[in-house]
Amino acid sequence: MKLSFTTLGCPSWDLNRIVENAANMGFDAVDFRGLLEDIDITGRPEFTTNLNKTKKLFADYGVAVSGISISARFAVLDPRERMEQFDETRRNMALAAELNAPVVRIYGGTIPKGYTAETIMPLIVQNLREIGDEAEDYGVTLALETHDDWIDSSLCARLMREVNHKRIRILWDLHHPYRMKGEPPELTYSNLAPYIVNIHVKDSIVDDEGRVRYVLLGEGTVPIRKMLSMLIEGGYGGYATLEWEKRWHPYLSDPEIVFPQYVQKMHEWLGEHIRRGC
Repeated sequence: MKLSFTTLGCPSWDLNRIVENAANMGFDAVDFRGLLEDIDITGRPEFTTNLNKTKKLFADYGVAVSGISISARFAVLDPRERMEQFDETRRNMALAAELNAPVVRIYGGTIPKGYTAETIMPLIVQNLREIGDEAEDYGVTLALETHDDWIDSSLCARLMREVNHKRIRILWDLHHPYRMKGEPPELTYSNLAPYIVNIHVKDSIVDDEGRVRYVLLGEGTVPIRKMLSMLIEGGYGGYATLEWEKRWHPYLSDPEIVFPQYVQKMHEWLGEHIRRGC
């Protein structure tokens, strides 16, 4: 595996600081989920007028862009909303292609009122096939995250089978099916293994009041190490992306503490299975 982090964890860092710290802390790559005040990075000068400068910055530090994580969701009915989701995805696929980022994260989203997973299935399948054809033109893969109403791994696996498109795959958030759905890791992995192209790594506990609280890797009760072992044994060689949600939860510890601890713990757990280089 290679190590990456999403920029959710460092919302106050500018681009130079992100890339420098990624290199100095031992990461191979960065996954963009916002930059400074903007969650959609496609309009920022770093990725428009200054794009060549940005590419050089990454190259000079030997850091890759592992992906771009976006808000687009595809269980949508309204034609105008559908167009907005497709447009957001197109903008980010074009940028991902420029940055040699292999993956753009998308969502299934919330199942619309009045629908069930069963009745929305034909529509989301159609939407994903259409955007998958466009992803083929850009040479990127769209990874639907185990999130929102698509945490159930059997439902995600069924969706992948019905979409049946090589550019539509799964981002396994190691946290959500276990913590939110109570799925055993073995079940989640067996359902999703053929489709996994990226993973999000985060740990948590459930406090005395029943609230989920994010903690440093290895200090929680999510069986992350077991999940990582299954992935390695199954031949997964993609990025293990730390998703520290400080943008959404400012009380969380600072990236200067969390990011190096993640690298240290991943090396402690996985040793020779961590591979360096872009």
